Amino acid sequence: MLFNSLVFLIFFSFVYLIYWSLNHKWRRGFLILASFVFYGYWSVLFLAHFVLIVVLNYGFYYFFERRGDRKRLTWILILNLANLFVFKYYPFFKRVMSDIGFGFDVLPVSGEWILPLAISFYTFQMISFQVDVHRGDFEYKVSLSDFLLFILFFPQLIAGPILRAKDFLTRIHVPKRPNLLFSTTGSWWILIGLIKKVLIADQISVWIDTVYSSPGMYNAEAHWASFYGFAIQIYCDFSGYTDIARGCALLLGYKLPPNFLAPYFSGSFREFWRRWHISLSTWLRDYLYIPLGGNRSGNLRTNINLFLTMLLGGLWHGANYTFIIWGAWHGLLLGFERLIEGRFSFFKRVPKFVSALFVFHFVCIGWVFFRADSVVDALGFISGLFSFSGEKLKLPWGTNWIFLSFLIVHWLEYRPLKPKWENLKIVLRYAIPVVAIFVGFWIAGSVSGERSFIYFQF
Repeated sequence: MLFNSLVFLIFFSFVYLIYWSLNHKWRRGFLILASFVFYGYWSVLFLAHFVLIVVLNYGFYYFFERRGDRKRLTWILILNLANLFVFKYYPFFKRVMSDIGFGFDVLPVSGEWILPLAISFYTFQMISFQVDVHRGDFEYKVSLSDFLLFILFFPQLIAGPILRAKDFLTRIHVPKRPNLLFSTTGSWWILIGLIKKVLIADQISVWIDTVYSSPGMYNAEAHWASFYGFAIQIYCDFSGYTDIARGCALLLGYKLPPNFLAPYFSGSFREFWRRWHISLSTWLRDYLYIPLGGNRSGNLRTNINLFLTMLLGGLWHGANYTFIIWGAWHGLLLGFERLIEGRFSFFKRVPKFVSALFVFHFVCIGWVFFRADSVVDALGFISGLFSFSGEKLKLPWGTNWIFLSFLIVHWLEYRPLKPKWENLKIVLRYAIPVVAIFVGFWIAGSVSGERSFIYFQF
């Protein structure tokens, strides 16, 4: 069920109206039921599998809850990682074994290997919960209904943000009636998210897909347009999803954390990862980088920890050599940045505009591997950036306006508007949310149909 579809508009409208008409004590259960429907719309079979994994995780928490019990933590981590490995990584693991000359066929792979929707996101969310319980990071007593809602909450279920138990569960009690500020802000986010997805990401994806499907066939101009274009597409696609998710959550009385803060205006690679996919980068920091030793053991060990963290972050995105290279690329960039900053102080005097351009272009190089179907295709695309032959790609009319729209929405994320909703007349206060949502979905339905979000594949 895509956020940019008529089906979701109908689904969410019913959920919203029924949710706020119910007695306060029934709302949590209704949201859990709605989340079942949302996920089950894709696959009832994998919904059953998902619920089983969630219940097993809660069972470990409920029956074996002992702070500092390393054995309990080890077993539940093995369960979650094994579930992720079988569905997401086994075919790739078999391929790697074959590439290095070892046959491996415990589970036969025939036809298409189906990846359960949101498995990477909900696995990380459950792991963080179990680790936080082990560390004693929060004292909140979690009921089964609390845990189900924490994992299954449909606005953020498919592609995040990755929630933390101590943030979500301690604020799980929503207002007894709709909040005007939440409603107006949430509607604004939904509208912005649909604009990013439908008017920007989906419009440029057509010719980007064309170039990436045949790297080397087109001339350098087409490759450079796609080089910059995919950076814009993935930002608008993913941050657009996050905006819609946060908007829907606010309309239901829940506040989700931001996941993007104008990442392409970053003046360093560290700053980029503080602004891009924030919930993932902080997860990797807290549950991987710091346990590996963080920056506590000298420069060499710190850089190794950074590299391993980003390498595994790349693998989290997808079971392909291209994602591993993408993660390794960012690990190298972060390590190199630490190295030169410690030795050459003049880098600190470089104007922010110049350093932001530098960072953006190196990030774009990484996006080539992220987008390409194979390493060979990625290298072919990069060589096409400097090709003097090949076909000329005719860009659709209005492409320049699309790029300008991206700059506007990116700037609004960097310097957000803060409208004074309370100063509006009462009619406008309630009309704006309704109009904004329906305008957004009208745009979604009339411009490009229903294109899936990029991060749905993870």
